[in-house]
Amino acid sequence: MGADSNLHRQRTWTDLPIEILSFIAIRLRLLELLSFRGTCKDFRSASTTATAKIESLKKPWLLFHKPGDSKCVIYNEDGSKTYNRHIPDLNDAICLASYQGWLLLYKHESIFFFSPFSLSKIPLPDFPRKQTTDGLVGHVASFSEPPTSPNCIVSIINPIENSHFEINMISKGQDKWTQHKITPYSIGTVSGAIFDHESKMFYYMYGENKVLTFSVMDKKWKPYKIVSDRKGDSEDLPYIYFENMFDKFKKTHGLLLNLEEDEYVDVCGLTFEPENSSYPRMYLNEAVDVSPTKTRMSKAVWIQPRFYEAHKDLHW
Repeated sequence: MGADSNLHRQRTWTDLPIEILSFIAIRLRLLELLSFRGTCKDFRSASTTATAKIESLKKPWLLFHKPGDSKCVIYNEDGSKTYNRHIPDLNDAICLASYQGWLLLYKHESIFFFSPFSLSKIPLPDFPRKQTTDGLVGHVASFSEPPTSPNCIVSIINPIENSHFEINMISKGQDKWTQHKITPYSIGTVSGAIFDHESKMFYYMYGENKVLTFSVMDKKWKPYKIVSDRKGDSEDLPYIYFENMFDKFKKTHGLLLNLEEDEYVDVCGLTFEPENSSYPRMYLNEAVDVSPTKTRMSKAVWIQPRFYEAHKDLHW
């Protein structure tokens, strides 16, 4: 009787070997992964390398929050689903870049990487330039790899005196930023930045169909004008960019945002590599519904739905 009972006893999910649990975890979508990790200690341990990569190959998600409020509306356009979550670290923060589920944020005179779905943070060394009361408004950033990678390079382009610009860069393991002035050359408002892994160059979009490149290898910069028809010695962009993506979203899903009459929206774009594509995509930054009558700024950021857990003692 006892032998038969043991023979037919059903094993629970928690009895599965760690290798099988890990095999399952790396194939889960973001919300499935979050639920999986909350099941028990063994499930959490088995999913330390799982990042929900399978879902990040689809359409980016949108994070939206109102001024002075930590409650975020999270919209999954691919599944037409909306979620609400309190993310205090986004309150009063300026988003400089979004890539592979990591945000580069500036808040309270500090710059740090932040994963909003795991709440992991990785601080960066102090930014060298004095900040204004508006923080790093006008600064645009890009990073080459996730901040957990030893090959991560961060680039921030920002205006300085006399309409000139400056590029500040830092690589993983360094404790100081390196400054490179772009002078005498004015490029106006920068709307987005991306890193090209093949050429080892940062690309900064600005003005009307213009781009500035900066080489990580020889530290040289060069301006270009984007043309629709290739002629002569013109070069192809190593990425595809999209304008006004939030404005288009607002026209079809505006009721989800519950915007009031005195609100405008500052939007941080992103870089991502979609499934079955040889070219990365870039959503440009936007300022939507700006006018003298709108005095309160809500914020939004496009993001890939990835989960990264960084050890609390992990430093840049």
